[in-house]
Amino acid sequence: MSSKKRNVVLVCIALALVLVGSLVASLVQSDFGNVRVTEVTYVSEDGARFHALLFIPKSATAQNPAPAVIAAHGYNNTAEVQTINYVELSRRGYVVMAIDHYSHGDSSATDPRVKDKGLTPDMGTYSALQYLGKLPYVDKNNIGMIGHSMGGSTIQIGALRAYAAREKDPTVVVPKALMPTSQAFYVTADNVLAYAKYPINVGVIFSRFDEWHENMWGAKTGDLINTTPKAIAGMGFSNAAYNKYYSFGNNTPLDRNGAIEAAKNGTLRVIFQHSTTHPGTHWSFKAAAWAVDFFDITLRGGKSTIPPTNQAWVWKEIFTGVAMVGFFLFIVPFTFLLLEIPFFKTIIRPEPVAPSTWATKKNRLIYWLIYLVLLLPAPLLWNWAVGYPIDIRDMGRAVPTVLKANNYFNLPAVNGLVILAVLLGVIFLVAFILTYQFIMKKNGVTYEQLGVRLPAKEIGKALLLAVIVFVAAYSLLALVRYLFTTDFRFWVWSFRALTPPKWLTYLRYVPFFLFFFLVSSLTLNSFTRVRDQKEWVNIVLMILAMVGGLVIFTAIDYSTFFATGRKMWMYVPYPANPKYTSALAGVLVWNVEFAFPIAAVFARAIFKKTGSIWLGGFINALVITLFAISNTVAAGGTI
Repeated sequence: MSSKKRNVVLVCIALALVLVGSLVASLVQSDFGNVRVTEVTYVSEDGARFHALLFIPKSATAQNPAPAVIAAHGYNNTAEVQTINYVELSRRGYVVMAIDHYSHGDSSATDPRVKDKGLTPDMGTYSALQYLGKLPYVDKNNIGMIGHSMGGSTIQIGALRAYAAREKDPTVVVPKALMPTSQAFYVTADNVLAYAKYPINVGVIFSRFDEWHENMWGAKTGDLINTTPKAIAGMGFSNAAYNKYYSFGNNTPLDRNGAIEAAKNGTLRVIFQHSTTHPGTHWSFKAAAWAVDFFDITLRGGKSTIPPTNQAWVWKEIFTGVAMVGFFLFIVPFTFLLLEIPFFKTIIRPEPVAPSTWATKKNRLIYWLIYLVLLLPAPLLWNWAVGYPIDIRDMGRAVPTVLKANNYFNLPAVNGLVILAVLLGVIFLVAFILTYQFIMKKNGVTYEQLGVRLPAKEIGKALLLAVIVFVAAYSLLALVRYLFTTDFRFWVWSFRALTPPKWLTYLRYVPFFLFFFLVSSLTLNSFTRVRDQKEWVNIVLMILAMVGGLVIFTAIDYSTFFATGRKMWMYVPYPANPKYTSALAGVLVWNVEFAFPIAAVFARAIFKKTGSIWLGGFINALVITLFAISNTVAAGGTI
């Protein structure tokens, strides 16, 4: 088979994966037509453009209104991350409203001209509650709320806001049950449950190895959260057994019938715990079953439709993951097909011979010495650069970081990656120049052999081709969103279509990633690639060069965590006082460990085809910037 035919076949396979993956994911989330999935956008009472996904079972009608649940994602996520909840609850007959919190996803920030200058700690959960309760097919007396991490906090704040408002206006909709996941009970400064006087059933899911055990509960290890003042405030007593139902203030465990009776009075309490991490709750059959059972008890009087252990959410995750594989698979062969066009074909040069060699012991020693030294900067700088990038404009909460969110760099969780990309780019570039001057140049290596020198006209063509490839790949994402109301994702990794204002943010961030990926394209294909080695060996070397140091860093951090209940690096080194948790930095690193190996493969494949660093660097910058910003919180300015 010719290379052109092979690329056509690969593009067709990629498109088939995108289509089939997205179609099946859509069928799963709609329960094969039994649930209508629609997008909702309106202006909230807080002056924000508010966006949500609404799941309406066929069984929910004005004549037979159904119980309903609001699903709230965590910080730096979007509505789609609540797959596990909206799939399982909607297929059981619950109307589910999965929201984008203010300044997240497709929701804008609040209007600073409204009450309290736009500060809205409930982040839109109160607004969602009022919207949901007014739908004719919703039983407004049986509404629950489930929220992960920050969402676990906002649903409790939103519930408190609703009950307080109802004291003045009896038409205000209030929730009957709350389920914070990966979050603690919401208490006052003197450790009193903030909504203790209201009849709200509360079930908490918190993992034994949740990275925020100390930050959220004040517990030394996650298995001790039931002894903390917050647990005592929420349960009404200390040392509540995990995975047992109680009535508030009574330490006698309840059977299912007892739990149903307690739920009628709004006093049901439970702390569920399993052995996973903070993001692991998004991929937990136990968590899904607990949520279903809790809402069946509190909103349906104990009646079940489908057994809690009968779960389908995982198939939606798997098939959006299949679609994402198709997205990645599409990029390189489509690029190669465009290179067949005469206008772009002039970009192609013979692949240079790799300057690095293992021909002698001395060569091998020098190679590995430089290679291993360059693995160190990323893990050494990571926690410092990323910090604890909590910046929630609508809550009025911001934690100091190296690069604080502002009107230009308005994505706090991306800013640390920008700092790291620039610093690593400089370090790698300096190391490369020194290696070239003192080693390569003496061996007769020229810049022409490194794939750097290319006429400006050809560099411009490479940039144009990269933009065309990116637009084509992004069009797949936009089409999937339009046709199937899905995106490309697997667990915590995702690509999501951007709102128009976010494209300006995209353009502001892309130059910094471009610098890094051009440098990495250079260093990976010149120094890291070894002459006369098998292709798979060079690809492995490149992948490890990109993330090897960070993988070791993460492995040490989490092996310590699983062995002792505490991470190796519990705090970030900036600022030194007070200490801030490294939990978020430790979770965000997984995104780099996912995306950068793919970028290394792209850089290698495209360099091999074109003989220069430019096209691969351009494509990686465009794609990875989208990955970095499409699923993140905005702060420091209004989007």
